[in-house]
Amino acid sequence: MWKQLSGVLGTGVLLAGLVPAGTAAAAGLTWKECKPGAVEQCATLKVPLNWAKPSGPTTNIFVVRVPAKDQAHKRGSLVFNPGGPGGAGGSIFEAGLADAFLGPLRDTYDLVSFDPRGTGASSQLNCGPVLRPGVPVFPKTKAQYDAMVASSRKTGEQCLKQHGELMRNLDTRTAARDIDAIRAALGERKISFFGMSYGSFLGTIYAQMFPQRVDRMLLDGIVDHSQGSTRFMLEEAKSMESEFNAFIDWCASDAACVLHGQDVGALWDKTVAKADKTPLTSPNGPVTGDVMRMALPSLLPRLEAFGADWTGLAGALAAAAKGDGSGFGTSYIGYPETAYAAVSCMDLPGELRGYADARARMALAKAVAPRVGAAVEGWVMAAACSGWPIPPSNPWQRTPVHGVPPILIASSSNDPSTPVSGARGLARQIDNSHLFIAQAHGHTAYLNSECARTNITAYFLKGTLPAKNACR
Repeated sequence: MWKQLSGVLGTGVLLAGLVPAGTAAAAGLTWKECKPGAVEQCATLKVPLNWAKPSGPTTNIFVVRVPAKDQAHKRGSLVFNPGGPGGAGGSIFEAGLADAFLGPLRDTYDLVSFDPRGTGASSQLNCGPVLRPGVPVFPKTKAQYDAMVASSRKTGEQCLKQHGELMRNLDTRTAARDIDAIRAALGERKISFFGMSYGSFLGTIYAQMFPQRVDRMLLDGIVDHSQGSTRFMLEEAKSMESEFNAFIDWCASDAACVLHGQDVGALWDKTVAKADKTPLTSPNGPVTGDVMRMALPSLLPRLEAFGADWTGLAGALAAAAKGDGSGFGTSYIGYPETAYAAVSCMDLPGELRGYADARARMALAKAVAPRVGAAVEGWVMAAACSGWPIPPSNPWQRTPVHGVPPILIASSSNDPSTPVSGARGLARQIDNSHLFIAQAHGHTAYLNSECARTNITAYFLKGTLPAKNACR
């Protein structure tokens, strides 16, 4: 998939993991309180910038640990990745949010997270947005397509000048090797892993590369690398459209929707069409119909555990119908951060073959999702990578995993961001995996179903696998 580690380096990492806990293996992490009196402990781990050159330049990985409350009976370390690409889990933990995500596991595990290279407090890659304001994300002519490609190429080339080798070493296999370096520095023979959204892909790669290092692993909100860029986009478009229809039904039935009693579907269509002709106003610039559409991947997915429901989308649409596009302008994801794009282009490339191909894909998306169309992250990745100067290190392909203990693969039944089809597909690639689908709306099972949280917690604490229909 990505750059392979040389045999001698693989041996070095393996030997480091065989050193018992508490000895020199932990020397790479010098812990200190993240803030005076805080339970969170921060450290910086130096790892090879290029894992194929272990004696070469290094880069920094910011790591945060929240020690288990019951140190005498703890099971070990659980590494958490919140998604992305580029989700800065270490910074999330540093901010005191470990309990918000994994509170029920605090007694039993040292909770560990990190900022992947290129993000947060690790060695940063920041070259500005890839698709800059004004650059078309849904090109309607070849000239617009060429402008999109040129924007992608310009940002990539500028980033190469600024960051060089870091830019070339951000792929998911490299991140998995960084995780194993963290494991070795912790002095752990095995680690447990909790990966959400893109974190599910990172966990899958880690399990493929280091199956003997896996204790218990949850992959939730699945990115299935076997789908290919077109199917990846279309599955997401179908799920996003279905969830938008569920939002319309919710507004019709629930007085908590500020648009309750109105024809929300018709209001959306009318407002988007109006914005296409005359952009709405917003502090962040004009809000066109395309901007409204591209806000859906941020506004539509629910995160029940954090109180993110559909009221925000309803409020944004109500204001937009009166000419105020602020609720959509601040959520537009068409201009992803550089690290997000850099990882996507190496691992989830769009593989566009020109304007005709782009136009055909957008038409397919419109056919399966009339309102949403290609306004999904799968398309954003394709657009952002359309002129990327670094070839993908891992084109789309299956990710078979062998020799691991039971891995729990989870999904909500109605996930607009990572459709349940991805979970079913990945389950067929991981030996001894256990598929768990929770009846819920929103992105990931864990963040949208109390039943899922209960069953996932039991898996980590007791090794108990949930019944097939436990949360139906």
